[in-house]
Amino acid sequence: MATNAQIVEESQKYLIENYGRLELAMVRGTGVYIWDADGNEYLDFFAGFGGGGVCGHCHPAIVEAVKNQAEQLLSHGNLFTNAPQVELARRITENAFGGKVFFCHSGAEANEAALKLVRLAAGEGKYKIISFRNCFHGRTMGSLSLTPENFQKGFEPMLPGNVMVDYGDLSTVENAIDDETAGVFVEPIQGEGGMNVPTVDFMRGLRKLCTDRGVLLVCDEVWTAPARTGKWFAYQHYGIEPDVMTLAKAIGGGLPVGACVASPEYADVLKPGTHGCTVGGNPLCAAAGAATMKLIEDEGLVERATVKGDEIVSTLRDANIACIEDIRGSGLMIGLQLDENAKVAKDVMTTCRNRGLLVCVAKNNVLRLAPPLITPDDELRRGVEMLLEALVS
Repeated sequence: MATNAQIVEESQKYLIENYGRLELAMVRGTGVYIWDADGNEYLDFFAGFGGGGVCGHCHPAIVEAVKNQAEQLLSHGNLFTNAPQVELARRITENAFGGKVFFCHSGAEANEAALKLVRLAAGEGKYKIISFRNCFHGRTMGSLSLTPENFQKGFEPMLPGNVMVDYGDLSTVENAIDDETAGVFVEPIQGEGGMNVPTVDFMRGLRKLCTDRGVLLVCDEVWTAPARTGKWFAYQHYGIEPDVMTLAKAIGGGLPVGACVASPEYADVLKPGTHGCTVGGNPLCAAAGAATMKLIEDEGLVERATVKGDEIVSTLRDANIACIEDIRGSGLMIGLQLDENAKVAKDVMTTCRNRGLLVCVAKNNVLRLAPPLITPDDELRRGVEMLLEALVS
């Protein structure tokens, strides 16, 4: 078998270097563990930027669903539908706010679909979109237009009319809405922006403001759903419902699935010919997604995320580590704000990786934890102990 060094050397010949990859090649994953080509084992609290799933690596139920579907039909084009696609859509809408689903492959694509839906629903002359500082909605040109300037550099001009305001400040949203505003895109918890959690009052106020001003509210749940925050969808923490919701990452159980979910009022805005995705919702990926949603329900993973997240946060607080300025998040989506003068989050991430624990960083020196919801108690404790050792080393 090829080594890390050999695979990385080949990758540098054939892959565009746009990711700043580490010199590691992953070859196998089981449950909460993943192994590189040199045989090194890692406890995975990284979850591939959330895309690795909430059910761990190669969960037997998801693997079985994929195997069974692979022997029957992989793709057929969206002039037709398929049973796994319908089942996945049903499980999403029944746990959310009803409505209907458009399937694609990624969060950026889901947000592109939402952008088009919002513009069509808002009507002629309404095209402006409001988003929030420290957000992240994707790297395609439409979703990039809603994302902060540091990601936009070199790709200007963006879509016209987009306005970025302060996260958590309702007055800045109110002042930004005018007669040309079509929608507001908000993350119920900002993942890439530093694990920022808004108040209930802000989210409820935002919902009311959008309703009163005739503006569509879009919740980008690409990072937060399904189940990771201790609710099926993070908007449910605030007692509101969006008009549109976007999903990806964990919804596919490790396979590429994106979804734009429209409430009943707007479920039929995208007519034939207005939008598409050639193999979006293909039977293979949809089968993995449906199996993931079933697993979450069968194993009580929504509730488990809350309980285990609270336990981890309590352990971290009780440890009283000097370099931790704040701990925030919800469920098993946890961010540690570090004092940059004491610890650099990227350095801690490297120390953890060298010791066999994968974590990630977010903006503003935040260390991000996203263990699979199925992680056994012993492995959760072991991971937290490894993290604490890295923080004090």
